[in-house]
Amino acid sequence: MTATTQPLAGIKVVEFSTMITASLATMMFAQQGADVIKVEPPGIGDPMRWLGSQKAGISGLFHNCNRAKRSITLDLKSVEDVAEARQLCLQADVVIHNYRPGVMDRLGLGSDSLRDEKPELIYCAITGFGHEGPLANRPAYDHVMQAMAGFMTLQGHPAGFAYVKTLICDKVTAYTAAQAITAALFARERTGSGQHIDLSMLESCIALLWPDGGMHITFQDEDVAHGAPFADYYQLPLRTTDGAIAYAAMTDAHWETVFDMVGRADLKSVEKYKGMANRSIHMAELASIIASEEPRLTSAEMVAGLAEQDVPAAACLSLADLPTHQQVLAMEIFEICDHPLLGQVQHVTPPARFGGSKLSPCGPSPALGEHSAEIRAELAAVTQP
Repeated sequence: MTATTQPLAGIKVVEFSTMITASLATMMFAQQGADVIKVEPPGIGDPMRWLGSQKAGISGLFHNCNRAKRSITLDLKSVEDVAEARQLCLQADVVIHNYRPGVMDRLGLGSDSLRDEKPELIYCAITGFGHEGPLANRPAYDHVMQAMAGFMTLQGHPAGFAYVKTLICDKVTAYTAAQAITAALFARERTGSGQHIDLSMLESCIALLWPDGGMHITFQDEDVAHGAPFADYYQLPLRTTDGAIAYAAMTDAHWETVFDMVGRADLKSVEKYKGMANRSIHMAELASIIASEEPRLTSAEMVAGLAEQDVPAAACLSLADLPTHQQVLAMEIFEICDHPLLGQVQHVTPPARFGGSKLSPCGPSPALGEHSAEIRAELAAVTQP
């Protein structure tokens, strides 16, 4: 596969959504070559356009979740606009939305209705809490889902609960949706049939959390030898004279190196800190002791010293530090492009390399309704006898 090849070229996606879950999923498809049409209400469009730093009606958050898409404004309270939306869906390979249960059915844009007319269509419905149960019709936002899915109990906050300070639940749902839709596209290549995909934020988030977060309650029999939850294995950051580092000491040799680096060689002879089994029981205590030591070295010196003994470690970087870090530069993770409305914008390149090459840079995020006339002309051309 060449650097310019886009694996989803020729696939058309119609997105009905606000905020992140469906938007980020379809942006990944757009990066990989799909033609993604974002349906937005007239007026303010997707409310994400107005959150945080913004210019010309496009926020940084909106841009990062909607690059390379086309935007059409449709009033889904209008019979005529709903009819246009239906035609768009029937010309698509994939329809995705994140509305509450029943909304699309009431509009005549539900999965059964569309797939009765076009069986090869792949239809993905993202909800907060699925279609059954007492919360099925409740709204769902990231920080609410963090509480519901168990994330807030794992952060080690003195008060017992703390948010993960990124929209982790929205984003993992987007990645789950992207994987499920790609799998459905693959199945369609084999069978010729589309399918309906139901996907909830709650299930996506619990599934993400469970492999390590739930490992200590996975086995249900009475004869289980319980160890510490994996969250307890996260050592506290080590303060340095100019910041802090994170490290992941796993073996005896790793820990002996850490003890030497912080000036606590005496800990090598403490029996309860010898061996993985002992350390796992006393990990919180040990990590606290190490973290409380007065810093003696810079972050670069600490990382270099640990690296000499193959102890995984890295300086704690700010987001502003990332674009100039030598490893990030070597991997070409960031690119700066000219946007017709926003000027120069910096964003992350697609992380997956196909055939060993990065995908070609994708297009800009759209202004509200920027492509409405163009998309309507395409609809008219297809529907004319």
